[in-house]
Amino acid sequence: MQKRNDFIVKLLEKASIQNGMRVLDVGCATGEVTQIVANKVGDQGEVIGVDMNQDMLHMAEENKQFENVKYIKGDIYNLPKDIGKFDAIVGRSVLMYLPGAYEALNVLRGHLKPNGIFCFQESDAINSGVGADNLPMHQKAIQLVWKTVESEGGDIHIGQKLYTLFQKVGVVPVEFIAEAVIQTSDDNDLKWLIDIMATRMKERQVVKSSFSIEQFLNNLTNESEKHHSAFIRDMAFGICGRI
Repeated sequence: MQKRNDFIVKLLEKASIQNGMRVLDVGCATGEVTQIVANKVGDQGEVIGVDMNQDMLHMAEENKQFENVKYIKGDIYNLPKDIGKFDAIVGRSVLMYLPGAYEALNVLRGHLKPNGIFCFQESDAINSGVGADNLPMHQKAIQLVWKTVESEGGDIHIGQKLYTLFQKVGVVPVEFIAEAVIQTSDDNDLKWLIDIMATRMKERQVVKSSFSIEQFLNNLTNESEKHHSAFIRDMAFGICGRI
């Protein structure tokens, strides 16, 4: 199975994120990507992670590994005026949750230095579940995840739209790549995803209030022990370009 961060690491390389850069990580959540970027820009660089969720920022602070990282609570559409300009702005699985991805990119563009870099990774539901014909519970898990994201207003096909979005904002794409996220019944993150999204699923009525998460997770385990198959969980799309 591809490791969770393999794709973003590859994308950051293509975007030429390097030592000494000042980088903004939008929708940083727990700071996973922030830390990867901090390692690339080194002690001479700086990374600021911004997110609206204070609980996520608390976890990001707990996970902090580098002194060149700072986390702030903020709105992408209205960042602090004193935040300054950046050599690059990056994000993972953030545009899909925004009510106006174009508007967000347009605002963020104003925080880039001349010749600054945009670099984003987004998921897309295209082809999700392919290969899971003999894994009906795994197939259901994938669909529950996407239905929840969609019910929250998320764009589950944002990946396919990235190139057009960059063109509209006036960013010249340097690299545009996509990769199937292949997982197996023996090695996948579906149980983890279902577990952490359980409350959201019930709140959005994607599942009934009587839905037993514990039983569903047990069913996934039992199914994985009977069938050993690979499947496509989703597609990862990545794009980077300069203004």
